[in-house]
Amino acid sequence: MSTFTLREFFAARLNFLPSALYDSFPAVLLGRALVLAHKLGVFEALHDRPRTDRELVSSLNLPLKSLQLLLPPLSASGYLKKYGDSYSLTAQSKKWLVKSAPHYIGNFLAYIELLHGHWMYLEDTLKAGKPPKTYVEMFTEKEWKIYTLGMMDLAGLLIPHVIPQLKLAANASSLLDVCGSHGLYSIELCKRNPNLTATIADFPEVLTTTREIVRKHRLENRIQLLPCDVTRASFNNEQYDAVLAFNIIHGFPVETNRHFIESLAAALRRGGSLYILDQLKDTRSKGVDQLLPLMVGLNLLNEIGGNVYSFSEVKSWCEKAGLNNVQFNRLSVPGVHLVHAEKH
Repeated sequence: MSTFTLREFFAARLNFLPSALYDSFPAVLLGRALVLAHKLGVFEALHDRPRTDRELVSSLNLPLKSLQLLLPPLSASGYLKKYGDSYSLTAQSKKWLVKSAPHYIGNFLAYIELLHGHWMYLEDTLKAGKPPKTYVEMFTEKEWKIYTLGMMDLAGLLIPHVIPQLKLAANASSLLDVCGSHGLYSIELCKRNPNLTATIADFPEVLTTTREIVRKHRLENRIQLLPCDVTRASFNNEQYDAVLAFNIIHGFPVETNRHFIESLAAALRRGGSLYILDQLKDTRSKGVDQLLPLMVGLNLLNEIGGNVYSFSEVKSWCEKAGLNNVQFNRLSVPGVHLVHAEKH
């Protein structure tokens, strides 16, 4: 647990404390409480000034007893701080959990709430080796929007670390963003490369929200949307200078990924680049950098029958598709990795 004191941490490491007890109860419940505190407006209510639990009763329309049980664990875990009878936001909450903050990830927490409901049938998924239904089959229009905006929050966190790694040729004119969802990567690359146009390929249900985002950035003339199932779509051969496949391969089985990478390689022009962003497992990793990809794999099994892969697997798919110079970059955000391959 991240809230262990140094003494508790070493006691757990020395096996004097049962880590399973803390991982299975307070850690799980804290995650749920954090998501609901955001949904119920706790962080917004404390944005302007500190308030007591009694003052929050009227502004949040929650019983005092509920707040007296919800607020202290948020304080103990570092999301709130308490002075006397009043609660206020910590720097962590001010930066990430307030809507007006430039680094806001509240949409991603809303997506996590969807996952909380899906995790209730994880046992059935584990027994069958696949989910009862995939999220593609289950999502409502509202849930597709929650998903897309949640992925946009995640992209906002990653863009400062990813964009500098995307080395497009000076004369690059066309980009294919496969399962581009929110479109932020294409938007940012188009802003940085005036001659670049982009095609975002994704499910029609996703692109409804993508269209709004592209319009907001006034790039409708340079970014087109291609509604499709990317595993079955046929992209024009040698049309693109660069292809992005971000947070996709973990949703597909091995054989699908082999064919998928082949289709992306075929879509590249000579001298073009394929970039794959994903959470790749690595036995040399430690901490969150090791655990996050493994948890993503388990979640993707439950969401769409997906998996978690290693760089060696991704490299083999790229090389079999005729791509060269396949390289692996570990980003400074734990658990996130970028693969670059070229078409000679």
